[in-house]
Parts: sequence; structure tokens; C-alpha cells
Amino acid sequence: MKECPHCGGNLRRPRSSPDHRRLFGLIAAAHAQWPETHEFQPDSPEHLRAWLTCRAGYRDVTTVQLGDAADETARDLLVRGVEAALAAARAVAFVRVHGTGIAVFTAKSIAWSKLGQDEFHSVRGRIEEIIEAELGVTAEQLLEGADAA
Repeated sequence: MKECPHCGGNLRRPRSSPDHRRLFGLIAAAHAQWPETHEFQPDSPEHLRAWLTCRAGYRDVTTVQLGDAADETARDLLVRGVEAALAAARAVAFVRVHGTGIAVFTAKSIAWSKLGQDEFHSVRGRIEEIIEAELGVTAEQLLEGADAA
């Protein structure tokens, strides 16, 4: 949090409700239009939000190294085991093979108390770019289509 060097007051811009609602509307519209052929198939708009947030780089990563002796089968089994444990815990995370181990990606919170407007603006911009690249339409076109429906 930025503070005024003179009085110590909060210099962080407050979050914008319209900007927040627009992002979640965009994600819902993207979920409704998500290609069936895409490698990632979200279960819900919230699942898509987590994936997009991770892809935008606003995430935490935990890596588990298996060492050089681990083969592809061992890594695949570990990925499946971690995915099963996450599913049982109803956690939203994404597991990928990473070198000689695996990486578990979780989206950071974009809650009002966790992210100021400037940071939210940056994350939102990256999410919009990803949606536009994946769907081949602009965010505005997607939102206009959702409003028309």
C-alpha cells in the first residue's frame, strides 16, 4: 500500500465497482462462448476466472521436485495424485509437469481487500488480452453479444 510521505495517508486509488462488475461480466460471457475444442474446459465462470488469473501471471506457484531419477510415468502419477487430492478438497488449482517435477498453480485473490484499483486494472487488462486471443473477438464485442442475448 502506498502512503503519503508527509501524512502517512493511503494513496491507493479505491476500487471501481463498474470495472469489477465488467470483468466478471466479461468472464461469464467468455465462459458461455468458450470453444469446445479448447484444451482447457472450465466447469464454471469461477473456474475460468481462476485459469485466466493464473495465465495472466497473478498466481502462486508451488513446485515439487522428484529428482533426476523420476521418469515420465512417475511424474504423470504424481500429477494425477495431486489433481485428485485438489479435487477432493474442492480446491481450484492447475498442475503441470515442470522439469523433473511438477508445478501447482493457484490464482491469487482479486478481492477488494487484496488488490487496489491500479493493480486490478493491470490484472484485468491481461485477462482481457487472454480472452480476446482465445476467442478471437474483442472484449467489447463479447460484452455486447452478452447484452444482446
